[in-house]
Amino acid sequence: MEKSKKERRPPLILDLEIENLAYGGKGVARNDDFVWFVDKGLPGQHVKAQARRKKRRYGEAFIKEVITPSPDQIEPPCQHFGTCGGCQLQHYDYQAQINAKGQQVADLLHRVAGLTGLEVEPAIGAEHLYAYRNKMEFSFSNKRWLLGDDDEAPDNWALGLHVPRRFDKVLQIDHCLLQTDEANAVLKTVNEYAQSTKSDKLWAYDLKTHRGFWRFLVLRSGQLSGDLMVNVVTSSQFGDQGNAAMDTLAEIIKQKHPEVTTMLHSTTDKLAQAAFAEQSRVLFGSGYITEKIGKFTFDISPNAFFQTNSLQTETLFKVIADAAELTGEETVYDLYCGTGAIGIYLADKAKNVLGIEVIPEAIEDAKRNAELNNIDNIRFRLGDMKDAIRNQDQLTKQFGAPHIAILDPPRGGTHPKTIQHLMALDAPTIIYVSCNPSILARDLAVLCEKKYTPEIIQPVDMFPHTGHVEVVARLTRKK
Repeated sequence: MEKSKKERRPPLILDLEIENLAYGGKGVARNDDFVWFVDKGLPGQHVKAQARRKKRRYGEAFIKEVITPSPDQIEPPCQHFGTCGGCQLQHYDYQAQINAKGQQVADLLHRVAGLTGLEVEPAIGAEHLYAYRNKMEFSFSNKRWLLGDDDEAPDNWALGLHVPRRFDKVLQIDHCLLQTDEANAVLKTVNEYAQSTKSDKLWAYDLKTHRGFWRFLVLRSGQLSGDLMVNVVTSSQFGDQGNAAMDTLAEIIKQKHPEVTTMLHSTTDKLAQAAFAEQSRVLFGSGYITEKIGKFTFDISPNAFFQTNSLQTETLFKVIADAAELTGEETVYDLYCGTGAIGIYLADKAKNVLGIEVIPEAIEDAKRNAELNNIDNIRFRLGDMKDAIRNQDQLTKQFGAPHIAILDPPRGGTHPKTIQHLMALDAPTIIYVSCNPSILARDLAVLCEKKYTPEIIQPVDMFPHTGHVEVVARLTRKK
């Protein structure tokens, strides 16, 4: 009898000693001079690992058995750890986490940017290790990731987070340790109500057929103000029926959760799996939340960017302010300014500030925030960064030449043209704030090749228990 399929090879099982952590949180091991990146691997572990895939220069594997634990290994407190992709390092002592993150930044700058003689400051750790996120995005799905004890759970319903490497599967999350107890209570209420509407054929959105109603739940907390925003993102396919369901949910939220200060119903029919709505209507409240950083107050709209860890943001901003060394005579360009937070924080120490941002809603927030804080020496300009600073002569004629340019791009990084235009802008000092050290290293390789010298590299841990780290780099123009 002929076989219709090739026989599968037996899995490759590896005996590995985990040496260190790569950026992103995977353990690094070597076997016969070949590098393996091991999910959940920790330095000091001796493990049996199974290869997931092998490429020409490296392989990826996952742990089958821990033979010897890491000396810094701890018991993770979250019931979802190991399945959920939100945290990678809950099983690693926190001091060891920030030591590893500082070393990762140094390794990337040495290896990618060629800055071999550069000293990287020790990473600044966070005081609050849980309930620190002021924004969480959860996905609805009709394809639930079933666990061993989920026999009675509906496989056609979940509200939670995507399982790593599975765009179509969502792990049901009942309680996330990275957000506040109040936000977790709202998460439970929304899930219970939304699931009850299946009988009215308001189903969770299907990523393959692109049919369904419920798509995302976005919770934003003003952790230092006490505000709480609920933004439910749906498709618009169900018209008045969908609107009526959302009106009912708003009444339930108001009654059960008086701590919720505003709620929105947003809609999107774009195929992309992103909680960025085309239209929104305010169900109650102002439609935005307020947050406090130091002595400043900020209004934050649903789609606007704001630092995700409010409790650690003032530490980050103090690092930026110290690196800027402002005397009150400088013109500062705040590029990728978002809601204007960095520029406003620095404005009373500078002569003038210009903020540039591509999202119109964020620019409106920034203007309102400047007015809210009585800042009159800051202006904002709407524009895509790869185009906004292209015409340097026109820009500097209108706003003045920058003494300091602050660059705080999104995680995806900068467009190559932006770096070229930034060099042409010729600011004596650049402060590059990055949540992606690999992109930072790529850009510093260009900026520091001929024109700038790195003086300060300061990692700041904004995201405990994850593989992410923020970095502030101060560059000065070569004479």
